[in-house]
Amino acid sequence: MKRLLPKYPGTGLRNQNGFALLLSLLIVVLLVIIIFEADYQIRADLRAAGNFRDDLKAEYLARSGISAGEALLKDDAKNSAAYDGVDEFWAAAIPEYPLGDGLLSGFIVDEERKININKLVNQSTGKVIQKRQDQLMRLFELLEINPDLTDAIVDWIDPDDVPMPYGAESPSYQAGNPGYAARNGAMQTLEELYMVRGITNAIYTQISPYLTVYGEGLININTADSLVLQSFDLDLDESVARRIIEKRPFDEATTWRSEFRNLLSTDVINRIGDWQRKDSQFFTLRATGQVNDTFKTVSAVVRRTGQQTTLYYFRMQ
Repeated sequence: MKRLLPKYPGTGLRNQNGFALLLSLLIVVLLVIIIFEADYQIRADLRAAGNFRDDLKAEYLARSGISAGEALLKDDAKNSAAYDGVDEFWAAAIPEYPLGDGLLSGFIVDEERKININKLVNQSTGKVIQKRQDQLMRLFELLEINPDLTDAIVDWIDPDDVPMPYGAESPSYQAGNPGYAARNGAMQTLEELYMVRGITNAIYTQISPYLTVYGEGLININTADSLVLQSFDLDLDESVARRIIEKRPFDEATTWRSEFRNLLSTDVINRIGDWQRKDSQFFTLRATGQVNDTFKTVSAVVRRTGQQTTLYYFRMQ
């Protein structure tokens, strides 16, 4: 006999209502998850857009600093062409100048205040110029760096494959991993020194402020550091270098060399030759733009000829 179960009114309706409530809750949960995910993505996109905006603004600030530096150099050539010295407006660093939505800082340094390592070798004959290597060796000694390292620098630049006593040529470099050849020619950038045997990061940091790969090899006595002045000759010591610095700028077109030499002995004058000048042609310009937490730095090297500048090097960091 079939058993009849009692029926309660509204049971099916309650089941349907419970399922609908559960479905609604699931939909609400999904919507909340979607909203939170969308909010997170929107915030991430906004941050990325903000970073891109700040990055672009900082870059343009840095580029504007380079343009302003070139304008300063052109103005200097127009209004103060007698000499280039550390007392001039272009030589003053700019410390975090407010500009637009950010800060601009930068400086200009002439390259003729430094020793041009490409002039260690006569590029026509391929022979080392001993007086120039002697000068570089004296600089290394003043910096308490082994002067024998200059042999490796000469070997990197000279055209032959015959190593100097403490130097290294292509076979030595090619034996490494990875191997590479010596340039056997003029360096394109100073950072190339990192490839020379024996030049560590610590040594590069010490010597780089005093070395360059630009210019004719003449040193501007109005901007040269005391150590560079002392590197001219063993008898040009710190006290003589100090007198030179106190006396400068040497600016008279016809008498500056004689005024400079009045501070030196005849023997020193005869030994150092005519490796000096009173002005500069090559300049390094560095400008940093900062917008919020974003920084962009531009480094450039320009050659000034008259009131015109030519770009030789450009790097964005």
